[in-house]
Parts: sequence; C-alpha cells; structure tokens
Amino acid sequence: MRKQGWRIILLLLITFVVLGAAVTYRGQLSSRSPQSPKAPTLVQKKSDHFSEKQKRTFISEVGNPAVKLYLRDRQVLPSVVIAQAILESQFGTSELTTTANNLFGIKGSYQGRSVQFYTQEVENGKTIKVLAQFRKYPSLAASIADHNQLVSAKFIKSKNILSYRTSTHLLQENGYATDPHYAQKLNHIIVKYDLSRYDLRAINSRV
Repeated sequence: MRKQGWRIILLLLITFVVLGAAVTYRGQLSSRSPQSPKAPTLVQKKSDHFSEKQKRTFISEVGNPAVKLYLRDRQVLPSVVIAQAILESQFGTSELTTTANNLFGIKGSYQGRSVQFYTQEVENGKTIKVLAQFRKYPSLAASIADHNQLVSAKFIKSKNILSYRTSTHLLQENGYATDPHYAQKLNHIIVKYDLSRYDLRAINSRV
C-alpha cells in the first residue's frame, strides 16, 4: 500500500511539473508580439532599361493632363510634373505605381487608402531606410490631380512661374523631398527629354 501511495504522489508531482511547463511556454508565446507581413522595398531602376517607345508613351500620358492643369491654374509647369513622375515612378513601372497608381511617391493616405513600402530617406546627410505609408489612388489621373493640388498648396504657391528651374528650386527649398540633389535631378531629366516643350505648349495656348 505504501509503495502504491508513493507511486500516486510521484505521478501527481510529474503531472504538476508538466502542466506548469506548458503554462509557462504558452505565456511566453502569448507575450511575443505578432510579426507583421514584411513590406516591400522601393527599388530605383535605370532609365536605360526602358525602350524609347515606353518613354515617349509615358511622357505623353503624364504631359497631356499636366498641360490641362496648368491651363486651369497657371501654377505647376508640365515639365516639372513629368520629370517628377519619371524620377519617382521610373516611367510608371515602380511597384508603388503598379500597385497604388502613385506616380510621385506622395506619402499619407488618399480617401482612406494607403500602402506601405520601405524607402530611402536622407537625414542629417545620411541615407537611411524607413517604412513609410504612401497614398493609394484609383487611377493615374487621380494621382496627377492630387499631386497638382498638393504642390500648388504647399510647394509652388506662386502663379505664372515660367521657369522650370525656379519651380524645381522651390520644390527643393520647401522640402518636397529629402534628397539634397532633387532639383538637380529634375532639371537633368527636363533637359534630357526636352520636357520644356510641354511648358511652351501650355504657356502659349489660348484655350
């Protein structure tokens, strides 16, 4: 009887130890924060990866509505709009553009919709990788219209600016991008693809 009693006590002790270990392990699991899905990283492509036809088509797709917006507001030059779209979206092929119709890398949300991407920012002269929220648009047309509204309100507030260099300088000066060479890059794109022809078309139009 004594042996049987010791066996029962031993079994009870083992049961308590096993149950205690299980409770502890579950507690450790529940205290861990759930891992969120890994956000993709925005990658810049070189312009020589695109055919001349691709480039011409994209420039026209952005340039035509940009001219119409300038005719209405006389504020954001079409060449600047096109150059920003080329730089930010790699001729419309960036993942941000294909998944969210976001041509200009505009952060935040649009009508409550957004996507998350890792992107590179420059802080105190150093390039860092940050997770950012970007606006998601229903169409490219909505992206262009929203960009025009944002730039007009915060970055290029003056009307009838006829110089794209003045416009790109204002974008840089007023903090549109953290890249210290942002205006220089836009100017280079405008010259390379002769985008000022869209400015002349808009400025000289009597419509």
